[in-house]
Amino acid sequence: MNSAAELGPRRAFGRRVLANLSRLVLDRFNAGLPADIDSEQLFRDQLAVAFSDDLVAGEELGMDPGADQQGWLIDPLDGSTNHGHGIPLFAVSIAYIHGGSVVLGWVSDPVRGEWFEAWRGKGILRGGPSPSLSTSMESPVLSLSDHWRRRYPDWRSHFPESTRARSLGSIALEMAWIASGRLQGGAWYRTHPWDVGAGELLISESGGDLSVVPDGGPGERFALSSASSSLMPCFEATLAGHGMDAQQIDPD
Repeated sequence: MNSAAELGPRRAFGRRVLANLSRLVLDRFNAGLPADIDSEQLFRDQLAVAFSDDLVAGEELGMDPGADQQGWLIDPLDGSTNHGHGIPLFAVSIAYIHGGSVVLGWVSDPVRGEWFEAWRGKGILRGGPSPSLSTSMESPVLSLSDHWRRRYPDWRSHFPESTRARSLGSIALEMAWIASGRLQGGAWYRTHPWDVGAGELLISESGGDLSVVPDGGPGERFALSSASSSLMPCFEATLAGHGMDAQQIDPD
C-alpha cells in the first residue's frame, strides 16, 4: 500500500486530524490546561468516523493488538512537561503503518504553526514559516536527551570541540528539526514507537541517517541530518567506549 490511490485518503485524513489536534493542544496551552488525553481521544473519535476498522497505538489510551503491523501511531502531545509548564516547545506526532513499516508520518509544531510530512519513497514536505537554515558543520548543534548524556558522560571527548548540545523535551520535534537541517543530529535513550515513528520517517526521507543500539537502553537510538554524516564516527566511538555498537536502520 504505497500508491497514491491507496494511501491518498489516509494522507488527507492525517493532514486534517493533525491540524485539529494542533489547534486543541495550542488552545489548551494558552489556557494553561492539560491536553494529552483529550487530544488522543479526539484523534480516535475522528478516526472512527473516517476509517472505523483501523487500529491505533497511542501513548495515552493504549495499543490495539496488531497496530504495530497495520494501523496508526499517535503521540497526541509530545512534550507534555513543557506544555504543562508554559514552555512553548511541544508537538503532535502521527504515523501510519502498513506491513510493519511506517509509510506516512506527520509532526506539527503548534506554537510556530509549522508542520512536516513524510511519505515513504516520496520525500518530505514542510508547511508554515520557513526560516533560513544553516547546514554549517563549524558548530554542530545536537539534541541529546538527558538520559543519553548521563549514560555516556564522556561523549564530548569524541566530538568536535565546537559541538553544542540541547534537549528540547520533545523527541518528535527534535527529529523533525533534524530532518529539516535545523539540528545536525540527536540521540535518545528511552523511546517508544509513538515517539519516533513519524520523526524517523522524516529523517529517512530527507536523506539522514538513523541507527539503533541493540544492546543499549530501551529504545536507544541516534540520528544525523543529511549534511552531518561526518559525525557518525563520533557517535560510534562514544558507544564503543562503553562496549556498545550501533545498527543502522535500513530506510527501505
